[in-house]
Amino acid sequence: MDFIKKNFKIIVLLVVLLVPFIYSFFYLKAYWNPYGEGNIDNIPVAIVNNDDGSNGKKIITSIKNSKKLKLSVVSEEKAESGLNDGSYYAVIKIPDDFSSSMESISTTNKHHPTITYSPNQKSNYLASQIINSVVNAVEKNLDNQVNSKIVSSLTDTIETVPDNLNTISDGFTELKSGTSKLTTGSSKLNSGVGELALNYQKFHEGVNTVKNGNVTLASSIEKLNNGIETLDNATSNFSALGSKLNELQTGVATIKSGSDNFTSGLTRYTNLVNLVTSKLSACYSNDPTGSSCTGIVVLLNQKLNTIVSMYESYGTASGIDITTYYACKNMASVYGEKTLIEIINSSSTELTSGNASLNSGINSLNEGVSNLNGVDEKITSLQSGIKILKEGSNELLVGANKLSDGATTLANSSMLIYNGINSVNSGTNELNNGLQLLDSSVATAKDTLDSKISNTKNDIKKVETLSDYSKEPVKIKTKEVNKVSSYGTAFSPLFISIGLWVGCLMMFMVLYYDKKERFGIFSENNPNKVKRNLMYHLIITISSFILGLLLMIFLDFEITNVFVYFISIILIGNAFMAIMAFLIENFNDIGKFIALIILILQLAASGGTFPIETVTKGFRFMNNFLPMTYAVRLLKESLIKFENNLFTTNFLVLLVIFIVLFIINLCMNFYKEKKTY
Repeated sequence: MDFIKKNFKIIVLLVVLLVPFIYSFFYLKAYWNPYGEGNIDNIPVAIVNNDDGSNGKKIITSIKNSKKLKLSVVSEEKAESGLNDGSYYAVIKIPDDFSSSMESISTTNKHHPTITYSPNQKSNYLASQIINSVVNAVEKNLDNQVNSKIVSSLTDTIETVPDNLNTISDGFTELKSGTSKLTTGSSKLNSGVGELALNYQKFHEGVNTVKNGNVTLASSIEKLNNGIETLDNATSNFSALGSKLNELQTGVATIKSGSDNFTSGLTRYTNLVNLVTSKLSACYSNDPTGSSCTGIVVLLNQKLNTIVSMYESYGTASGIDITTYYACKNMASVYGEKTLIEIINSSSTELTSGNASLNSGINSLNEGVSNLNGVDEKITSLQSGIKILKEGSNELLVGANKLSDGATTLANSSMLIYNGINSVNSGTNELNNGLQLLDSSVATAKDTLDSKISNTKNDIKKVETLSDYSKEPVKIKTKEVNKVSSYGTAFSPLFISIGLWVGCLMMFMVLYYDKKERFGIFSENNPNKVKRNLMYHLIITISSFILGLLLMIFLDFEITNVFVYFISIILIGNAFMAIMAFLIENFNDIGKFIALIILILQLAASGGTFPIETVTKGFRFMNNFLPMTYAVRLLKESLIKFENNLFTTNFLVLLVIFIVLFIINLCMNFYKEKKTY
């Protein structure tokens, strides 16, 4: 305690010197890297996984592997309770249909996978924003997965297009074959219809001939009827034919009876002649003179007389020529017995032959007469047939008349058919031309399709890797300009400036307003006001140097230019000190109040946190009139990247503020000193 009392002024002075560092260091140290590992992964978040599939677990694994949050997989009841009592900053719920919705992408019944994110912004708004950024990253990853599946499904479908087109091409090939056959058939049809038209013309002419022939037929049938009538009349004269045939049969029977008797007698005669002849031959053989053969000759003459009597009985019906008969009767006297025997033998043979011919003729006549038996019945049948023929002829005449009418109708209809065939012929010509055009068009279409299939196959190669490509369709290549190494580095310009502003204010509050005047040279009542002013600038210069040095030692700074860094901090400290001296030395408590107001305004409008374009319009207007705006910009040149033009501009603005107010303060101090003396 004695040491503190004895060295109290030094301790207070050291504390005052360290105020800018204390303010800047502890704030920056606390939030130097809030998004880094070991910090952001301490934010407690509950996740409820109700998914029936595996995709929910994959999301949980993905978030855990990102090491962005402290993730706890809990029940829905515990998650709700923890969210309300502050145990969790947010709850993420994965529904039971999440995986099925993901898999529905490749079906026609698609469902959007949904994840419910519930942040408790009352617990900590920035925490909800941090968690939201993680959830957005998960959402983006899921979107990429979904897009990949969609594109994969689409790619699979598209890759089937060439095969389908090949099927269509094959169909076109078959169609081309069919159209070729159809064209050939159409040509044959066209030719056939042409021939049909030509031949049907002949047929039509034949129909007209039939029509005319039917008229002639009807006339001819009428003539036939007249002929039948005449025939009918003629058959009536056959009624007496039956009695005449009976008489004929009786005469034939008589002739047959006589012929039979003649044949019997001839046979006996022949046998006798043969006997006489054989005896006569034997006689002449023994007696060449024939003197002993007279009795045989007498017997022969007796037989000749028998022949004569037979002839006289049957007349010419026997078939013996009468001249020959009388010649034979006197043969013996003319030729002698021996010669006569030879003649008799010869005549007997001829007589037998003639009798056979006679019998054959009589038999034929008898058969003919037998065939005429029943002629009356046949004549009656003939008359009945003529009657039926007459009736049929009449019906035929009626039919011929109907046929004539039908032929007329046929001729008229044939003309219509003929005209129709001509129309069909014209149509088949057009059909043939159309089919030829179709055949040509199908061939052209197939060639075009084959060409397109080839092009499509080449185009489809472009989508083969589209599924992988769609996982990250746009790669954000970050080419950082004026890269900031850490969150703390980004905010260091603001908090160093605030620390210097607060440090200047604290120096006046502790040293300037010390009622015990323990720090006389800094006291309000020090008569040497010029010296006091210079001492305040000296002490802020020392404090600024200490601030810069200790921050370099205790924080992970990457200073681009150490000289500029220290010059900038010292200039800012002196500029702020000049402002503070002007306000407090001239306006006292009002000056302190104004200094606090300016501090608050600078926190909002200096652009040290949010971009100045995002703050309220009135603050955007004040931005260019606040000294801390230029202090923040100047420190960025040494802490992030040095750019000469920006450094010069901001350095000159602060330098002008310092010089102008420093001179004003000196003048006011001289004026007050003179007024006092």
